[in-house]
Amino acid sequence: MKKSVSAFLAVCALLPLAPVVAHATNTQGIAVIVNQDAITQSNVNDRMKLIATSTGMPDTKELMDKLRPQVIDMLVEEQIKLQEAKRLKLTVTQEEINGGFTQISQQNNIPAEDFKKMLKARGIRIGTMEDQIRSQIAWGKVVQKRVRPQIDVSDADIDSQLELLRSKMGKAEYRLANIYLPFNEEKKQGEVKAFADKVVGQLRQQPELFPRVAIQFSQAPGAAQGGVMGWVSEGELATELDEKLPSLTVNEVSDPIKTLSGYYILLVREKRQMTEENLPTREALTERIGTERLDRGQRRYLMDLRSSAYIESRV
Repeated sequence: MKKSVSAFLAVCALLPLAPVVAHATNTQGIAVIVNQDAITQSNVNDRMKLIATSTGMPDTKELMDKLRPQVIDMLVEEQIKLQEAKRLKLTVTQEEINGGFTQISQQNNIPAEDFKKMLKARGIRIGTMEDQIRSQIAWGKVVQKRVRPQIDVSDADIDSQLELLRSKMGKAEYRLANIYLPFNEEKKQGEVKAFADKVVGQLRQQPELFPRVAIQFSQAPGAAQGGVMGWVSEGELATELDEKLPSLTVNEVSDPIKTLSGYYILLVREKRQMTEENLPTREALTERIGTERLDRGQRRYLMDLRSSAYIESRV
């Protein structure tokens, strides 16, 4: 009998609020053409200002120079997401946008109206934040329409995972947070690595910024909750990540770890030994397995859209 995965599908609407762009105007220089739409230089600059404000990272020239290619890449992806939502005739209401804004305000522990005043005081248009919220809600609807129907978690899936976890009794278990920075083309690996190095350097000085940076930049499940991964046992992660875990101390930010598709930055919150009492419930495993499958499915979907898109850089 197949298990219901409705509990974890709510994460679709809570994907990390990565930047998005407005349409170009004749008075703005164009940075990138994405199919029939354009990303302007103004869009890029506005997004960088928003990210510096929302993450608390310093607005230095060195950091902004390393941030710019990542922002442009995120803007391209967000434009592709919006275009797909439009193609599927999926719309986002102002009420939904207002709800997203309220959620972000709560995450920042500040009333919505005070948050808007803060953004305005720092020269950030409210429309910039609203556009970003619109894009992520729209993409969540795309994922639920096109990917969700393909996701199921069976009793056999859960039994297999429990058997695997029981085989690791007595081994180390880690409560992790992570930031995942993918690279889409071979030539972009250097740019992503340079940015990851800069992020790690900043987080080691200000580890309290880890959740904010994860929300803005990470493309991993749990990014919207500050990069939370939960408890992970030895052997559950990719080999490149797994072999680094034993050397990390609690509250230590790792160096960027390269995998086949991107760089990971890990933060160990706690360590403990795996015991029978620590085993996750069947409901928790349903959510975990389902979330992982949903994430892989939406990534493949986005990669297909990006590979078929016309993208022309003008910077």
